[in-house]
Amino acid sequence: MKNGTFFLRLLALALCAVVSANAFLPQANTASASNEELRGIWVSTVSNIDYPSKPTTNAKTLKNELLTIFDNCQSMGLNAVFFQVRPAGDALYQSEIFPWSRYLTGTQGKAPENGFDPLAFAVEEAHKRGLQLHAWINPYRITASKSDADSLSKTNPAVLHPEMVLTDSDGKMYYNPADSKVVELIVDGAVEIVKNYAVDGLHMDDYFYPSAEFNDDGTYAFYQEEYPDKNEWRRAMVNRLVETMDKELHAANPNIQFGISPMGIWANDTEHPDGSATGGKGSYSSIWADSRAWVKNGWVDYIMPQIYWNIGYEIADYSVLTDWWSETVSGTDVKLYIGEAAYKTMAENQPAWNGDSGTQELKQHIQLSRANDSIDGYCMFTYHTFIDNPAIFTMLKEMNTPAPPPLSGGENTEDKPAENRFTDMDDYWWAMDAVNALAEQGIIRGRNETEFDPDSFITRADNTVLLLRVLGKTATFEQNFADVPKSAYYYQEIGMAKALGIAGGIGDNKFSPETYIKRQDMATLAYRVLQGENALTAIPNTAVLNQFKDKDKIDFYSRDAMAACVSAGLMGGYGDGTINPQGNASRIEVAIFMHRVQKLLIETRNLTE
Repeated sequence: MKNGTFFLRLLALALCAVVSANAFLPQANTASASNEELRGIWVSTVSNIDYPSKPTTNAKTLKNELLTIFDNCQSMGLNAVFFQVRPAGDALYQSEIFPWSRYLTGTQGKAPENGFDPLAFAVEEAHKRGLQLHAWINPYRITASKSDADSLSKTNPAVLHPEMVLTDSDGKMYYNPADSKVVELIVDGAVEIVKNYAVDGLHMDDYFYPSAEFNDDGTYAFYQEEYPDKNEWRRAMVNRLVETMDKELHAANPNIQFGISPMGIWANDTEHPDGSATGGKGSYSSIWADSRAWVKNGWVDYIMPQIYWNIGYEIADYSVLTDWWSETVSGTDVKLYIGEAAYKTMAENQPAWNGDSGTQELKQHIQLSRANDSIDGYCMFTYHTFIDNPAIFTMLKEMNTPAPPPLSGGENTEDKPAENRFTDMDDYWWAMDAVNALAEQGIIRGRNETEFDPDSFITRADNTVLLLRVLGKTATFEQNFADVPKSAYYYQEIGMAKALGIAGGIGDNKFSPETYIKRQDMATLAYRVLQGENALTAIPNTAVLNQFKDKDKIDFYSRDAMAACVSAGLMGGYGDGTINPQGNASRIEVAIFMHRVQKLLIETRNLTE
């Protein structure tokens, strides 16, 4: 460090604000697949499946839950989130058309406190992490159960315009797909989102006509002469919505991505000559959704069929259906993404999906998709499954993480002039090559694209994640530290680090992940790793610490580690003759330290080859 800036730097360290916990984590990247691959996940809000965990008006709680979701999505290497913002004729955003969702605040029409807007916040936080944010709506559903009818807000369009509503045999309420005013309502609601929020896409799910018992005879009477076949009429009514949505959304924003996730089977070949060699329920005849026509007419930018079955399943084979959909999009401009049933990995009564079989099944699906030039990505249903099942969290992360760079020594970039990747690094020109090297590998990232925030402290969790990435190893684990929650973005990394013997606890099976890491603990953690890799094998000479006037502040358990790191040139002291063992480690200190650790590991591995 430059001596002249040392005391100013100490002051900055003491006063700096804490940045978001994920700011020092690796960026999501696409090195394991095409840069155009979509790696998405559905975040469901109906019945509080994923978000929020329970209804609340508390803005802080709502924000924190979204932050955790996006941190975990980034950690898994995903690049798109499909956020359900209209689960049932309502809104998780400020709307002039639909009332606030009861799944959000507990009472339909009641807004979150302090003007909090979940969609606006979600777009901002997703984009910070390089994630696309698609607004997901259910077009026709008004209530998800018979009892919900009593909880509708007086401002709900279904209450204001009961003539647009039909009730199915199970008591659930739907907007009438054949009513032109319904089409106008749904399309206006979608355009409102696109105009008011910087979403990357507008997404509709697979709910259209609910059942054969849906009593729309009164409306059909007006169309019967034009459509003698009621089935054709129903399909035409849904087609009208899709075609109109396509036109109006792109008129509002030519760059918007409009897509639908229909049922995985369009039609079986026994019921339609263009159908697939399957025997399951198809959308063409059961919910009157002609998804093949949407593709062939170019009314969608992408199609995302929900192929929720395993490879080899007799009546709906995953491979058969992916091939059928690949042929369907052939010759069109419509992208094909596959909807994946991650939730089935929790289904104990289905052998193909149970335990490790389920993890491998999902992995094979991704591998098959990546080998198929007609498939442009996937989307997983649903988010909470990856929190409940750490095995698929780890699998997805590994599938989306690039292979480590070749273990060659390379040139000594620290001898070259550094080009500033970040605008706030002028006082740390000496560390720029280390920061650039780690950033290019996806090991570290800046606070944003232009700022690294070098003087902020980092936590024990973040430091451990970085060391694990530099080491380039993974592991399976059954138990984690008691104070590392499954919902934390670093849950997988800390669990693997514990299993590998990298992460040491503080007693009582605790890790204290959110505590800032001290410089002596940064050294101790790395020393444990380097010993295991045979990179530091000599008995440390603690006399090397005598050069530092604050050597007596080094705790006994850290003396060997700090001596070894100093002797190996991994860390040094400050210009005032101290090494500051009890001080919190800053981002810039950890970056240069990790870069040196990585170089030592590379040198050691090259010698053993």
